[in-house]
Order: sequence, then structure tokens, then C-alpha cells
Amino acid sequence: MVQLIALYRPPEDKDEFLRRYRLEHLPLAARMPGLMGMAAGPIEGVGLDLPYWFMATLDFPDRETLKASQSSPESRAARKALLAFADGLVDFAVREVEA
Repeated sequence: MVQLIALYRPPEDKDEFLRRYRLEHLPLAARMPGLMGMAAGPIEGVGLDLPYWFMATLDFPDRETLKASQSSPESRAARKALLAFADGLVDFAVREVEA
């Protein structure tokens, strides 16, 4: 399995971010082709300060499916909605997940 990870720095208005994330971005992201599951929520460091306060993971069966999904109209719509309120706040990473 492959995960697309989105790490978010704190926005000026966390409540507004969460409202827009839940109402605007999540419904679009949920329609991404090949998506097996996703999880999102606030995070905190354990014994250290993190520059991030929120994280989302999107699960795909493999890199090829993730790559194809990222070029889909559904993914473009989700990205556009996200960047409308989180541009400059998010970093993305990909990782292989082994059992």
C-alpha cells in the first residue's frame, strides 16, 4: 500500500480551516479514483515541537494507482478546493506501507 501524506502548518484561523477542510475539500478528495481510505486530524509532537498541527493520509493500493489518481479530474478538483484556503500551509509526502 502507498500513502499520500499531507502535513499542515497552523493557519491563522483553525476553526475556519477545519470548516472548509470538512465541507469543501473532504467530499472532493473522497471521490479520488483508487482511494482505499483516508484519515485526517490534528497532531502534536511527543517531546518536541512540530511545525505541523494537522495531518491527512490517503491510502492507495500502489504508486501507479496514486499517480493515475493524481491526474484525474476528481483529484484536480480536490487540490483546487484545498489550495483555496491552505495554499502555503501544506507539504506532501508519499510512503510505502508494509504490513
